[in-house]
Amino acid sequence: MSDTDIWMIYSDDHGESWSRSTKVNQDDSERHQFFTWFDVDQSDGSIYVVYYDRRDTEGNATDVYLSASSNGGLSFTDFKISESSFTPSPKVFFGDYNNISVSEGHIRPIWTRYENNKLSIWTAIISAAELD
Repeated sequence: MSDTDIWMIYSDDHGESWSRSTKVNQDDSERHQFFTWFDVDQSDGSIYVVYYDRRDTEGNATDVYLSASSNGGLSFTDFKISESSFTPSPKVFFGDYNNISVSEGHIRPIWTRYENNKLSIWTAIISAAELD
């Protein structure tokens, strides 16, 4: 498998019918995007998705991206939020421990990073206004 992407669909009638799928990550790299987590800002309905991404790297080197939608998930814009790439070890599960919290335009993604034989937890302090 060489091109995993992130897709979103929704139902506004309690699962009776579903929307067409929307691609969350906006690259055409044929590389992996994986271990997603999302949140909806209840103040304005914006959707934010945090995930690992290998679009700009070689091998298993990994970055962290945030995708944002202000139109109900009809389209997304991507932002690289990790300062640098890291390469996970196949012997250490760095995991699907991603998370994100969003409230009133304050975005707080959380992810794990494995580097130099150490597993660490990272976050970023992002304002929705910075992404416009």
